[in-house]
Amino acid sequence: MKKALFLLCLMAFLSGSVFGQTSNRPYSIVVHAAGGYGEFESMFNYNSTEHLVVALGVDEKWDFSEHWSLVLGLDYQYWHFMNYYVYGGSHSAEPPTDKANGFIIRLPVRFEYQEDWYYVALGALVEKGFGDNSDNDVKDIVSLGPTVEIGGRIRLSEKSILRIGPQISAGHTFGIGKYQSLECSRVEASLLLRIGYEYHF
Repeated sequence: MKKALFLLCLMAFLSGSVFGQTSNRPYSIVVHAAGGYGEFESMFNYNSTEHLVVALGVDEKWDFSEHWSLVLGLDYQYWHFMNYYVYGGSHSAEPPTDKANGFIIRLPVRFEYQEDWYYVALGALVEKGFGDNSDNDVKDIVSLGPTVEIGGRIRLSEKSILRIGPQISAGHTFGIGKYQSLECSRVEASLLLRIGYEYHF
């Protein structure tokens, strides 16, 4: 199931790349790296976990006009867990073993408005974690949520641009419960600083 989901995301991204390079619309690729902070809260066990985030990814952009674009991304994130809190005053410095460091694949879709020196991107993301993400007999399936990014654009050449800006994301994780019911198992939020290199074809 996990391999199939990853392959589906990869196929969607690659098909978009082929379409972008063969269509008449202005097309560009953005390669980026990011780092920041995230936190999620369990809906069942009344705990929260803080983590550092390191991310790598690539975006495809199709320009509809001088200022508006559709952006499809494929991101890999590594979560290094720092602190684990249990509501009610108790605190554990180490998260439980089933909350070990996480590997995340994200597929964000955004609309972007850009000027010469700045950009604003707003959209939604689909996210899947790899590893043991069970929580109180609920097996995580996928996370959904909004994402927004605001940053600056520095032109390096006629076809290339350096992009720097913060990205804020939130999400709800849905899973299957022990009675085969659909449950919302946790909510999450993250703040990343992204640095990207954009090349126009």
